[in-house]
Amino acid sequence: MDNIPLSAVFENLLDLSPAGIFWKDKERRFLGANKTFLDYYGIESVDELIGKTDEDMGWHIDPEPYRAAELRVINQNEVSSKVPGKCIVQGKVRQLLATKHPLIYNGEIVGLIGYFEDVTDQLAERDRLSTLCQTDELTGLLNRRAYMEIASQYKTQYDKDGTDFVLYMLDFDNFKAINDNYGHEYGNLILHSVSKALTMAASDNSVLFRYGGDEFVILHQYKDLDDIDILEKKLVKAVQIPRNIDGINISIKASIGHSCFSESGYLSSMIEIADRRMYEMKAEHKKKDS
Repeated sequence: MDNIPLSAVFENLLDLSPAGIFWKDKERRFLGANKTFLDYYGIESVDELIGKTDEDMGWHIDPEPYRAAELRVINQNEVSSKVPGKCIVQGKVRQLLATKHPLIYNGEIVGLIGYFEDVTDQLAERDRLSTLCQTDELTGLLNRRAYMEIASQYKTQYDKDGTDFVLYMLDFDNFKAINDNYGHEYGNLILHSVSKALTMAASDNSVLFRYGGDEFVILHQYKDLDDIDILEKKLVKAVQIPRNIDGINISIKASIGHSCFSESGYLSSMIEIADRRMYEMKAEHKKKDS
């Protein structure tokens, strides 16, 4: 039997590993990752990752602790083992344990190699009642209780380094009529469907909440003002796209308003400003329809 090349064994180990494995250069730019890693983040091709840093991918509300730990691994030959952290993964905040080692070639450190494990479910089971209190049972999104905790983390990051963030307030224009015509159970089917659509439309580094009834809140750290308008249009389009639910063709209209934290410096004011702008759009819709 021919000898099996070590490279083939290595490739199989990467593909079969249940851990998300990745490796980076000395500038913390991704050089590669295994299939588990790509699938976890919803990345179709490793080419979308190569050459980018964690900050470029927008996975962390506060990227500095991760950056500092990786620089110690690369520059000080440290091993960072099972370090807990939070990561935004496809619109949800996940709890990870990350381990990173220096990547050594020809006796020199050329970068780092690491892996992570998602411990969100284990921690959720350990603190099940708390998790239930923060999750909307119907949609699976975070609820109003969770909003204040996570929004406070965004504010802390703003106070630390000025990273601004935007809050969107969105609700349906015609939801009462839908409930009246088709019943509340059908309305629940719509809420579930729209929640999925909003999750898919939102940027990967956005966090979604069902704030109450047919009202949704989205938090998003932005890099420039164009990001705000682009994401707002995507969110509205996700709601208003025609859909067939339980054999009924239904169209839903949405109104949305946004507020940046830097406008007021207060979380409570963000909600008030976004809510006012949302109702201004709702009033415009009513004028057009009348």
